[in-house]
Amino acid sequence: MADQTPRTSIQQQLYTRERRGIFRSTEGYDTIAISSGLDPSFVKKVLHPLCAYDAPAELVASGQKDNSAYPDAVHLIHLEQGEVVLGRSVYRSADFTGLRSAFFSHHYVIPASYGAQSNQDYLSWLSASFREDYLIEQGTEIEQLSRLPQVSERRSELSSHKLLSELGIGERQFKALLHAVMTSLGGKKKVYISLDVPINKLSNRAKDLLVVLYSCLPYALRKMLGFVTYSKEPISRKGIHLSFVESSSLRTLDREMEKEFIFDLANDRILNVDMDGLDQPFLDFVWTNIDRKEEIENFFQFASTMLEGMEAERVQAASTYHELSVMYRSLEGDGALFEKHQVSILRGALQYLSIPGAIDAKVQLNDLFLAHFDHEYDKLSKGAIPSKDTVLIFRDYYGIVGKMIEHKLVAFLVHAISNASRGNDQEAVATYYETVEGNAPLRKTFFNKIVAEGRLAQSLFFPYLSQKLKSIPLKDMIQSIVEFGNAYPKLYEYEQFYTIARESLSLKLTKERYSLGASNMIFEQLFVLEADSKLGSGKANSGVSELGEELQYWVYQLMLNELDPEKLTRDGLKKATFLSDNKRLLKWNKRLNGSNQSSVARMLEALYYWFQQKEPKESLLDSLTPQEVSRVQGVGRNLLATDLTETDFPKLILAFLRSPELEVVDYNGLLQFLHNKCVEKETIYRFFLWSETNAHFMRPRGIVPAYKAAIMTYFISYDPAALKKRANWKQFFNESGDKLQAILKEAQLELSSPLVRLLRKGGKGSKIIFIAVLGCIMLFSGIMLTLSEEGNSNKENVEVPTIPIEPSPTITPTPSDGTVVGEEQDTIVYVEQKEATNEQKAQTSLVFMFKSAEVCKQFKTEKLSVQLEKGDGSVESQLTPMTGTVIDSSCRTSLDDTANEETATESGVGPSGTAESTETSVANSATPTSSETNTDSKKPHFEQYTSQVVVELTEQIDIAVNSLIWVGDATTSLKVQSKIDL
Repeated sequence: MADQTPRTSIQQQLYTRERRGIFRSTEGYDTIAISSGLDPSFVKKVLHPLCAYDAPAELVASGQKDNSAYPDAVHLIHLEQGEVVLGRSVYRSADFTGLRSAFFSHHYVIPASYGAQSNQDYLSWLSASFREDYLIEQGTEIEQLSRLPQVSERRSELSSHKLLSELGIGERQFKALLHAVMTSLGGKKKVYISLDVPINKLSNRAKDLLVVLYSCLPYALRKMLGFVTYSKEPISRKGIHLSFVESSSLRTLDREMEKEFIFDLANDRILNVDMDGLDQPFLDFVWTNIDRKEEIENFFQFASTMLEGMEAERVQAASTYHELSVMYRSLEGDGALFEKHQVSILRGALQYLSIPGAIDAKVQLNDLFLAHFDHEYDKLSKGAIPSKDTVLIFRDYYGIVGKMIEHKLVAFLVHAISNASRGNDQEAVATYYETVEGNAPLRKTFFNKIVAEGRLAQSLFFPYLSQKLKSIPLKDMIQSIVEFGNAYPKLYEYEQFYTIARESLSLKLTKERYSLGASNMIFEQLFVLEADSKLGSGKANSGVSELGEELQYWVYQLMLNELDPEKLTRDGLKKATFLSDNKRLLKWNKRLNGSNQSSVARMLEALYYWFQQKEPKESLLDSLTPQEVSRVQGVGRNLLATDLTETDFPKLILAFLRSPELEVVDYNGLLQFLHNKCVEKETIYRFFLWSETNAHFMRPRGIVPAYKAAIMTYFISYDPAALKKRANWKQFFNESGDKLQAILKEAQLELSSPLVRLLRKGGKGSKIIFIAVLGCIMLFSGIMLTLSEEGNSNKENVEVPTIPIEPSPTITPTPSDGTVVGEEQDTIVYVEQKEATNEQKAQTSLVFMFKSAEVCKQFKTEKLSVQLEKGDGSVESQLTPMTGTVIDSSCRTSLDDTANEETATESGVGPSGTAESTETSVANSATPTSSETNTDSKKPHFEQYTSQVVVELTEQIDIAVNSLIWVGDATTSLKVQSKIDL
């Protein structure tokens, strides 16, 4: 690579096969002489790869020895630093030995600063004179040159058209070649050409064609093109874009060439070029003026001026010159072409004018805009409606030239919008406004102009503002209105501005159904606006304050007119924080005219505080009429029915207050509401517990009688099973106070059987009467049975009806899977109590007896609970859990006769009489002391109960007769039939 020292002289390098060279001491190819300004590393890295020559196949095959018969290979590349490497390689039939062929290369390294007319340098490159030999004995240093040597003979003065004709290149072929060369300069594709000329003339004819091509290339592209005038094969080399090759080398099926531009003119073939895409303005311009070099140069000078300061990609793009050629021709007077392409021309011109300082440097383009602007302005006076592109172009032009056309452009836009409005072309109107909005300085100037003049404000601005606000979301509405007012304070003097603001808000709130959330959002923005306006001064702030107050009341009125209280939600009330501003509400309410508005305002305020306060008071309803109270309570009940929780219990009271003074609670209605609306019954039970703490339900002497009656009605009518579940007692009812618990037990008793109620309520006297009556019945039954046996030869038994004894109304556990307990008549239980001895401690056992062996086998005792009988004949409310071990689970199908007889005797049950068995069972159930006084050591046996399970408890428990036993989570209890002391 060349060193970094700027050069002003042309450096030289000679290369061939010699006895020795500069970089090698033995014979072979090497540099044999260089100028002192060349860096050796540059010579080896850049120049040596260019030193090559491969003789044409047809000449080698013929054994041609004449050096002049072989084409020279002139090549040129442009380096990144701007230097140009120009060289030539020629064939030599004999080297220094005279025994073998060789080649000789000569290179010039031309500095970037060389030549005053750099745009025409290609002529001197293609006419350069080169050495054809050199003797190393003359020295290895060759002089530096101040100018590039030229050949003495003059080049043919054939016209470009004539030359192309001789080479068989017509219009399409030349356009394709020029297009391919320009494309190659901007990409990686190479151009390969074979000319239909003798091989010895190939290089010279290639240089002639290069002169034409160079003359048709823009200046920037001339400084990029690298070429070689002869190559045996199409070889891709860095920096070489165009190669002239031997015709036989362009093989059709060569995979290496399938994507390159191929111009096999010797065989009339052009490959990989879009021949249908050649009708481009620049190509047409060049072909039309191919023999008018001055015209082409004028265009290139114009293009160079236009592209000054532009990015390299644009300068090198072929499309740029298509655009510039149209612009150039239009400036030169081609009006029809300008009309056809005026949008693209003007858009392109804008880009060229956007470079700093371009207005003064590119006067032609500025004149083009001004002339076109005047032309379009004149058309407006005839009612024309400009295109969107035209208006956009003038706006962007204004962005470049600024004040120079500001007033005229504003007038242009006013006329354009007026014409479009009169023509009912709303799309064009919207487009013009959108165009104005796209440039901040133009927007301010334009709207100041039309707002300042009342006529224009009414005809142009307010229709625009109304339409503009339609597209703005509600959350940005207030801000947008105020921004317009602050930007153009004159608006606050127009009533139409306030009207549009109100109508726009109304339209948005209608879509939101005047919800409290949407209204509150607007209020919050207006409150902030009001506060900000008080901090400032001046016309704008005064207008903002007035506008804000007007919109506040307007929104409040609209909301009251359209709001349906029955459709309110808790979330909506929660968001309506504006209702907490009592001072502002009082001010607004004084201005209300309609009675309906005032009514809704009162109801809305009451509902807000009802659901905002933790424990709302009855005074919230004081300001309401009876009709309003009823309506508010209905709304409140609807709101409470959704997701009712314990925190809502205090709010329920207001919903069920009755009487003119609102002092009486509708307890039945309240509990019926809870029954209907609570998904979980537990919520109601929690309410009962909470109500003990509230004065509306409790009096110093106890629970309000009406509330007590409502509780009784609730359990009897809606939830009769609740008081039978032990879980409910354990979790809720046992936690209640004495007064509420008494009511719950009373309700429990009311839900029990008539006999139990009689026994519970009658005391000892009732029980004695019951036993006496029962004894009479049993005596009468025995007499009848005896008479029946004597009068009947078949000795059939007489059935004695039994009196069903229902279990006491107690908490009913929920059965669990796997626990099977037979019905009471199929399973019985009695207690065995062992007294303590010296060898063992006292022990309590439960003996379960079964009629069915299958039931016995399925019987499980993992969980036992007992409710012990009290001294007054009732049972305890609490369950006592028991644990034990099964020590005997023999489920026999029958018991031996002796055992039956003994058991029957001791139990008072005859061996063959069902009546006695039944009588004993019933008597034991009704008379607890009968079993407790049995002190025999014999265990009782019942004839029908043939299987048993004995559970020995882990600790002694005094279980009396008539105590209730639950097994697992069974729903039915077993009553202890008897107790045996062993």
